[in-house]
Amino acid sequence: MATLLYIFPHPDDESFGPAPAIARQRREGHAVHLLTLTRGEATRQRHHHGYSKPEMGRVRFEEMQCVAEVLGLSSLEVLDFPDGELAELDPRMLEDVVARVIERHRPDVVVTYPVHGISGHPDHLVTHAVVKRVGCALRERLGVPRRLAFFTLPEGLEKKPAHLHTSPRERIDACVSFTAEDLERAEAALACYRTYRRVIEKHRPLESVAEGVCFELFQETFDPPLDDLTDRLPVVENPAHNASIT
Repeated sequence: MATLLYIFPHPDDESFGPAPAIARQRREGHAVHLLTLTRGEATRQRHHHGYSKPEMGRVRFEEMQCVAEVLGLSSLEVLDFPDGELAELDPRMLEDVVARVIERHRPDVVVTYPVHGISGHPDHLVTHAVVKRVGCALRERLGVPRRLAFFTLPEGLEKKPAHLHTSPRERIDACVSFTAEDLERAEAALACYRTYRRVIEKHRPLESVAEGVCFELFQETFDPPLDDLTDRLPVVENPAHNASIT
């Protein structure tokens, strides 16, 4: 069995697309950890509910506990970096936190957003850059992660909100299939976000992954794409197991 670590900036990032793959991975016995960098307190949805930022952050944190239970996550860690302001932070601070989490879990696979961030949100772009930089450094020094995977949407989707970015089909290296049971669990996880109900009903995010949850794999190419993120993991030669990133 493998260990996977998903790293996203906001609550719901794991459920607006990746959740069916996570459900499958847990069903198959893999360890799946989730790190969320913010509590998502700055979302405009708070205005519909009359919440202040601190109140929204507390509510979204509670919603994530529901998600962790529904998906059966191996662990959930929710940080409180300022939502919408990751680009204003010293990236070395973010890198240090991400590095410590990776060192603790020693995942075979780390998953985050692609370079375009799908929605283009600045927090998504910063998270991509930070995770990729730290992942490369730790793979060289510790031998983990063995794979960096970027959750994305393939071009040409019929059911996709117009504002979202996609990746060319030739860049898709893995497209994880899932069962009806996995999809049902993913839908239940999505339903945990009661504060986002109107957004979910409008955009129906899981329809965008109906043909599979797709990923770009950093410095790997597979044609046809892999069906499993843990399949054919690269071998890391002679890692310095006792080293750590600074």
